[in-house]
Amino acid sequence: MEKNLSFQERMKLFQLRHKRHALRDSVIVLAVLLVPLFGYSWFVFGEEPEETRPDNVEYRISMVGDMMMGRHVRDAVDQSGEPVDRVFRYINPFFEQSDYVTGNFESPILDDQDPEVEEEMDDAELENKDIHLYARPDAVGALENAGFDSVSVANNHALDFGDLSLQGTLDAFRDSDVEILGIGDALNLDEEEVENGAIDATRVSTFEAEDGTRFGILGFTDVFVQGFSASDYVGGVFTREYIGLTLLRERLQEAKLPEEEGGDGVDIMMVHVHWGDEYQVGYNEEQEELAQYMANYGADVIIGHHSHVLEPVTITEGVDGNRAIVMNSLGNFVFDQGWTRTKESVIAQLDFLDDGGRELSFVPMRINETMPRETAGPMKSYYDFRIYRTLRKELDSDLWRVEDGRLKIDLDAAGVFDEQGGQEES
Repeated sequence: MEKNLSFQERMKLFQLRHKRHALRDSVIVLAVLLVPLFGYSWFVFGEEPEETRPDNVEYRISMVGDMMMGRHVRDAVDQSGEPVDRVFRYINPFFEQSDYVTGNFESPILDDQDPEVEEEMDDAELENKDIHLYARPDAVGALENAGFDSVSVANNHALDFGDLSLQGTLDAFRDSDVEILGIGDALNLDEEEVENGAIDATRVSTFEAEDGTRFGILGFTDVFVQGFSASDYVGGVFTREYIGLTLLRERLQEAKLPEEEGGDGVDIMMVHVHWGDEYQVGYNEEQEELAQYMANYGADVIIGHHSHVLEPVTITEGVDGNRAIVMNSLGNFVFDQGWTRTKESVIAQLDFLDDGGRELSFVPMRINETMPRETAGPMKSYYDFRIYRTLRKELDSDLWRVEDGRLKIDLDAAGVFDEQGGQEES
């Protein structure tokens, strides 16, 4: 039976316990008091850099992950009194000094300031989804001003408001300099329909470097809900729902065919793919299988997104010995999620060097107040270590290095873009 302690005995016991933890408690109190004075300097980010491109880079493609300019991102914009362009304030030099910029746009475009659209939105909201995202039309202008050349809209939020969001998105981008990938008015459109302004959800967009190297890029999603998929005569996003992966295979093969044989004459094929499990740092078996499939049919660069966190970079060898570089997830880029890993971000940059070399580098970023910024300050080493550890986790140590504040992967040593799948033995 426990003894009932007197008041004096209880006070004595409290003093003994407090003495034992006095140092720990004092440190905690001191830290709390110092945060208002010095805490901000521990996490402050550097100013935007003036020069981001080394002199030896002849051609640069910049790639980013998930961008969402609605919900709390919009709230932050409205509270700031600034245009939505603010989300790209600290990364503009990186894009200005790139030759091509692309990313994943994680929401449809809806003008909720239009009374007719606003009235329709409640009824158009898909009931088989819990989360419904959208951005206003000024988001398209923000992408243009930031320097984006294309965005993939093949994802699990593109049709959150059904046909209303599909048409709102297509109309908003139709006259924009930013090409949309993986979404369209239908599949298998003929030349006349395309000439009249219709967009094929499976189309391959092409662009060229000054040396004549031709690139192709398309958007595809393996994460979707019923009612999202484009098909013949039906608009939507490019998925595997109706004919499996057959159409994806055909587009990859056609892209690599010479133009005189009816193809696109593409030298390097890039694929945006929305896949995997949300918030899972490691890729899953389905991602491995799909990456293998795409590599088998000519994909060279795979740009993954959807998990909202960074995932390891891997190299997949196709059946013909070609190798593809797979960025399983580039994480968030513009988003309002608050967990530590969802704030870790990168700009991936595919560089073609003046000595003929090719490398993939990663600029370490963190999202602060919905805006991505390059890491800086006393915490930079810690943040960079976390980011680089995730990205290089499954790469051989002789393929990567940290140099000039970047994680760099030697694509020549990795055998990427080498049709024989690796360097020749001497």
